[in-house]
Amino acid sequence: MSELQKQLADIDSVAIVCHYQPDPDCLASASAFQWIAEQSGVEEATIFYEGDITHQEVLSFINVFEIALERIREEDLKSYDCIALIDHSVSGTPIGLPDNVPVEFVIDTQEVGENTDVAFVDSRSDYGTTSTILTEYIDDQESTPSTLIMSALLFAIHHERLDHVRYPTLAEYKAATTLYPTADIDLIEEVYGSSLTPSTLDAIGRAINHREKQGSTLVSSIGRTTESGALPQAANYLLRLEGIRTVLVMGIVDGQLRLSAQSFDPRIDIGDVVEQAFGSFGSAGGHPDRAGGQLPLGIFAESSAADVAIEEQLFTVVANRFFGALNLDDRK
Repeated sequence: MSELQKQLADIDSVAIVCHYQPDPDCLASASAFQWIAEQSGVEEATIFYEGDITHQEVLSFINVFEIALERIREEDLKSYDCIALIDHSVSGTPIGLPDNVPVEFVIDTQEVGENTDVAFVDSRSDYGTTSTILTEYIDDQESTPSTLIMSALLFAIHHERLDHVRYPTLAEYKAATTLYPTADIDLIEEVYGSSLTPSTLDAIGRAINHREKQGSTLVSSIGRTTESGALPQAANYLLRLEGIRTVLVMGIVDGQLRLSAQSFDPRIDIGDVVEQAFGSFGSAGGHPDRAGGQLPLGIFAESSAADVAIEEQLFTVVANRFFGALNLDDRK
């Protein structure tokens, strides 16, 4: 029995908390942890999330792989023995947790502070996805999860690392080999085929047309949108542009300024850069290659000017701060 199973065997219920607006890696990992908890005798293991899930591919992922999750309400979490934070740190947006429910499990690819008082911590910064870590735990079990869970994990590992060869490690390839025989490739292809809606395509078009470049870094805007999931999709698309290694996309969603950044430049920790540039204005941060932010709009624009003028002002401020954080802004 693994140390994780030993810790789980002593509890009756666990609230599995995803990061803000969870992505496939987070959701697949949470689903795998839920299965391991149930195998270890935990009577109630529920996946919780916060934020609005509008990314069409993520919505399809949840539907196709039948992942049951609930929106966080503090009174709900209080009824659980403890909390598990699974792939929790990527979004840069903190999630409020009740003070009287202890965090007993943390599994992530981000380093956890040495002074943490958590019973079980598995943080592997040398791994590309949290799904890879959970696959290794599953591989040690006597039984095997459902095809849906195995397929979700395989999709997440490919989507996050292997498809774009974005900092994959040997562990990702080994995990994919473990998952492949049990996964349903038709279901995986179904999710891949549902990533774009007309509104998302329009947002990507705006990002293409409204961009500014400094060296190998690009800043762009999708303007006002109801689909926050369009930001990372636009960032991922722009990162394919020849000579571009780092991208930041901004957008105005529900009266807030949202940011999505990606980079495959090994010299840059994009999570640190985004936090440095925007952390003092709101929540911002993430992983070395992916980051996000959610900032109050009023901090950047209190003008009563027309929306277009406000958006241009926001774009200029965001671009200046981002290029400046990378020591690329030579404009006066």
